[in-house]
Amino acid sequence: MSRRDRTERAGRARTLYLGTLFLPLALQNFLLTYNSTAMNVALSAILDDLGTTLTGVQAAISLYSLVVAAFLITGSKLGARHGHRRVFVLGAEVFVLGTLLTAFGPNLAYMLVGWSLVQGIGVALMLPALLSLITREFTGADRTRALSALGTVGGIGAAVGPLLGGVFTHYVSWRASFLMGTVITTVVVLALRRTPGPGPDPAASKGPREPFDAAGSVLSAAGVGLLVVATLLAGRYGLVRARQDFEVFGHVLFHRGGPSPVPFLAGAGLVVLAVFAVRERRLVRSGRDPLVRLSVLRNRTVRTGSETQAMQYLVPNGIVFLVPVFLQTTLGFDALWCGITLVATTLGLMTAAPVAAGLVGGGRVTHRAAQTGSFLLMAAGCVVIAATFDPQVRDETTTGLAFAPGLFLLGLGQGLATTVTDLIQSAPSPDEVDDVTGLSRSGTYLGSSLGVALAGAFMAVALLHSFEAGANGSTVLTPAQKQLVTRTVEEQVQLTAASDEEIRAELGSRGVTGAAAGELVRINARAREQALAWAGGSMAVLALCGCLVAGRIPRTRTPGPPPPE
Repeated sequence: MSRRDRTERAGRARTLYLGTLFLPLALQNFLLTYNSTAMNVALSAILDDLGTTLTGVQAAISLYSLVVAAFLITGSKLGARHGHRRVFVLGAEVFVLGTLLTAFGPNLAYMLVGWSLVQGIGVALMLPALLSLITREFTGADRTRALSALGTVGGIGAAVGPLLGGVFTHYVSWRASFLMGTVITTVVVLALRRTPGPGPDPAASKGPREPFDAAGSVLSAAGVGLLVVATLLAGRYGLVRARQDFEVFGHVLFHRGGPSPVPFLAGAGLVVLAVFAVRERRLVRSGRDPLVRLSVLRNRTVRTGSETQAMQYLVPNGIVFLVPVFLQTTLGFDALWCGITLVATTLGLMTAAPVAAGLVGGGRVTHRAAQTGSFLLMAAGCVVIAATFDPQVRDETTTGLAFAPGLFLLGLGQGLATTVTDLIQSAPSPDEVDDVTGLSRSGTYLGSSLGVALAGAFMAVALLHSFEAGANGSTVLTPAQKQLVTRTVEEQVQLTAASDEEIRAELGSRGVTGAAAGELVRINARAREQALAWAGGSMAVLALCGCLVAGRIPRTRTPGPPPPE
């Protein structure tokens, strides 16, 4: 066999290896994003099946996000120490255990342990290892296409979640989604075991190591956890002023009308993270092995890329939180039809992502231009969606289809955003990739949580002001009824806007009927839609702020890790 034939044969073998590596990892990424959205359409079924409360199920959902975000840095470090493939498989096995506990669990406790805790830990182990494996094995334009495709698959999974989850819930059971997770993850693990790497994992083949930084792991988890808790509570308690009493073990720590607990929790999280940063720097100076080397943030590409990526999660998650609120409260859609409406976002993402990967990977468009364009498209989508919310702009016959243009623009922006992962992962040196992965992934979870919190807070504040203005200007309501209305709305907006039927039922329970009830329903509808429009416009402003962040990305691409030998 000639040298040329051997080279061609080696090239074909490597291409086959990369394909057989990428496909199972992409499939698992699809499942992870599907898993985070599918249960949103199954709340009623879960309540009936487990005999629990809505608050309990929402706590399970929130705790899942908290566990994932809190342990991503630790998961990334374990991959660096023990091998990414080994830690990925370990995370997958933990994930399967969690899916089985949840699928066959008879009550909420099993869901809290199986889904929120065990699955959350599994995801925190798998996700950094998945990204590091692709970063290490792919190079150049191939890496750009692979990471962009991975982001596209993840976006599709998140969009398909409400649809497929609704089908499973309606025709089979909500538990079927978790059983599907068991099957897919098992197939992925078997596929990876049949696809050995081209050589030993550099992390797994290292010699004796310094002891694991357990204290750093606890501090990072506590700090990130407090920040996530603060964002999750913002919609219920408010960003500045507490909309209701905040109790811990029966003791009221923050009274309604006083300061909100959110700034205190966020501040505590920042303090803990500051202590964590001091500890990590001391470990580095003493020559010991830290949990994460924060010095990677001195790399301008890593720092600005991670900030950009966090903003690209913040804006879409915020606006996509608002659209179902309108569809359910104004148009009466159920969760499944909300999911169908949001498909326009997926179509936009699938359209733009491969184009962006080709242009950026081929060097015809810089990362700065792609990410700036991403935010401009997101801002345009938010403006169109906000206009669709506004009763003074939209037609009275508006249907869910009216949101398609705005959601499609939003999806185009998300498609361009898929290339930012390649920018971040390719910027550091090979021995810093795991540090960057853990930090950037934690940023995306914080961005997602903050986007929903800010959208809910903007909507709640605008709703209160709009409703109070409408009630005070009414010629139908008496002064006593106006005061009652204000208290009613303050209670209703703790989580989301209230539908006309919910307002009518609440008023009926308080003895308000007839013309006064009809007037209040009309005021509620107008105030709700104005609040949604204002919140949507606020998300457009945040998208424009994202343009400023993306504008700081260096024009020249930082050389990434060399190809594996």
